[in-house]
Amino acid sequence: MNRTFLLALILSLMTLASQGLGQTSKGTRWAILIGVNDYASLEDLKYCSRDMQALKNQLVDAGFDSDQVFLVHDSAEDKKFLPFKSNIEQQLNIILGFAEDDDMVVVAFSGHGMHFDGRTYLCPTNADPERPDTLLPLDDVYGKLKSCRANLRLMIVDACRNDPRPAGRKSGTPKQDLTRLGEALKKPPQGIVLLASCAPGEISYESKDFGRGVFMNYLLEAVSGKADENGDSVVSIGEAAQYAGCKTKIYVAREFFTSQRPFLTGDLSTDVLAYSLVPRVRPPALPGLKAEISNSIGMRLKLIPAGEFMMGSPESEEDRDSDESPQHRVRLTRPFYLGIHEVTVGQFSRFVADASYKTEAERGDGAYGWNSETKKWEKNARYNWQNPGFQQSDDHPVVCVSWSDAVAFCDWLSRKEGKKYGLPTEAEWEYACRGGTTTMYYHGDDPEGLARVGNVADVTAKAKFSEWNTISARDGHVYTAPVGQFRPNGFGLYDMHGNVWEWCSDWYDREYYAGSPTDDPTGPSAGSSRVSRGGGWNAAPGYCRSAYRAGDTPGCRFDVLGFRVASDLVDASGK
Repeated sequence: MNRTFLLALILSLMTLASQGLGQTSKGTRWAILIGVNDYASLEDLKYCSRDMQALKNQLVDAGFDSDQVFLVHDSAEDKKFLPFKSNIEQQLNIILGFAEDDDMVVVAFSGHGMHFDGRTYLCPTNADPERPDTLLPLDDVYGKLKSCRANLRLMIVDACRNDPRPAGRKSGTPKQDLTRLGEALKKPPQGIVLLASCAPGEISYESKDFGRGVFMNYLLEAVSGKADENGDSVVSIGEAAQYAGCKTKIYVAREFFTSQRPFLTGDLSTDVLAYSLVPRVRPPALPGLKAEISNSIGMRLKLIPAGEFMMGSPESEEDRDSDESPQHRVRLTRPFYLGIHEVTVGQFSRFVADASYKTEAERGDGAYGWNSETKKWEKNARYNWQNPGFQQSDDHPVVCVSWSDAVAFCDWLSRKEGKKYGLPTEAEWEYACRGGTTTMYYHGDDPEGLARVGNVADVTAKAKFSEWNTISARDGHVYTAPVGQFRPNGFGLYDMHGNVWEWCSDWYDREYYAGSPTDDPTGPSAGSSRVSRGGGWNAAPGYCRSAYRAGDTPGCRFDVLGFRVASDLVDASGK
């Protein structure tokens, strides 16, 4: 079954349209999201309702007013929003009736679909295949969309599947024709854009590996930045469709020995096809420089353009610390490359093996790690980058490394690649983290939105650490998460908020901002602590802000502390 997370893709194009693509400049954005898992007379589904709840969060994060996104699903506390046919029809009539000429509307349905007697139907929770009057004709939904005044009308239908009736009830009504169901989906009325997860005659598959539909899993990857093949820091709908379609076809062929081919159809235009899920900063073209580079250990780095920004936080920012003052203008006069991800366990192990290196934790008294028996953090010789007290794989960020360990890694990589690598300066880190934004976090000012861009102290962690101050949202990880699991920022960088704190090259000084130079600041000339930034998997929201600064002694080794690397535009010899 396809998941309607693809509506996030459409939503994002709507956001972009409202920001100047010509579709709409001042209209309201409406969404009606319908997810049905539980059926009285049909086989139940698994992920529709949960995906619609996640979809609402993503739409709001993309700029929709939460009061204008209506969720009709099985878990609704208000009975008016349970997915019965009458409730669905009432919500469609009311919300589509609100739409004005400059507005945009999205209608998404995720559940069972049926085709018989020449008509295609969507199945509410009370659908009975023996009683067509309990089903919702697709033509009726098309008609309501066509008659509404909105300038941009988008529909998502996740309803291509086999006969949904339980085995004991499949003799009463003729078996539906999947090909005809699919053909009906391919012919929306003029003025409507339709997204579907499979071609006529096919079934959309769910995967336990992903906990959602196969297509939705890969579409989510696509819009998070993985489909940006041309390196322009913008994911077009064409790139996303190609990425998700190719990945879906390969996965379904391998795992289910059949075909599933997503498609986009309807009233398409250049404006509709162009979108970006998150605000992106498009680096200027620089002769001879690639937007993204990679090296021999599989590390990917993004080109960060030269530019100016306001470093630190304004006095009005919640949870700010005095060392973030005064907010001041900083100009980075040279572009540089920065790791898309934090350095991983797998990458660090290459360094250790090649350089025969032992970390400070291994040479000394260990690191701070989590003791699952005493339920406490403790410093112990058994804790190091290979054993932080919890399980990690090669694609998790390395932790329990000191500042000197991080610098040693950068020096080794410089020799290996013939290109200068190092830790980013504090100014470079904050500039790259913000990605052109001025808000508390690169996704905005709402702490709850952190669960969609990073791994922080959330309700997943609170189940284990009940005394923690956490957000109410769920990011799905207690300890570190594999890198790149969340949305990237405007420069295409992942995990700038949360997962692990990241070492910077600067010495830390609470008063440094008062005398910091405007151009390319590198921090104090001496000190007792080094800067770390970004917050970690155990961090409350205030510590994950773009402006938050922390100082740790260079020998600090902790299971929430890692790093990412920067590279300038000269080779290791300085040329």
